[in-house]
Amino acid sequence: MRVVLVPKNRLMLIAGLVWCAAGAMVCLIGLPLEFRLAPSHLVLFPLAVGIFLAFYLFVFSRLVRKHTGRIRERAEDRLPFWHFFNASSWAVMAVMMGGGMALRFSHLMPDWMIAFFYSGLGVALFLCGVRFLGIFARKDVLALAPERVSSDA
Repeated sequence: MRVVLVPKNRLMLIAGLVWCAAGAMVCLIGLPLEFRLAPSHLVLFPLAVGIFLAFYLFVFSRLVRKHTGRIRERAEDRLPFWHFFNASSWAVMAVMMGGGMALRFSHLMPDWMIAFFYSGLGVALFLCGVRFLGIFARKDVLALAPERVSSDA
């Protein structure tokens, strides 16, 4: 079997597209519920903003920096296309997706909880996907890693 290798910068494009798609899918679940329930549950909008800020600032933005740095520091110019995530991130993604589907299909969480949580989470995912696309557009991962620069001098 032949492994598809892509330039490091294209990993940012793949990551951006995957994160934007995941964010859009989560938004498609949460936002319709949010707008349907919001007139009678005004607290849902501030709760969604709180979830967005928590995930965007403290989880996903850090992951964007971590994955960009990890890819930038690799010595190879081309990597397998799935290397936009490391193994632990693939595992976390699988657990989050599986757990989210299990909670929704089991009806253990009421719609109002899914509405604000998925709305905030989906927008945070989508915007971090946009950040990956910005990194791709600026070709930021093509810069030499600091230790490679000092060893070449």
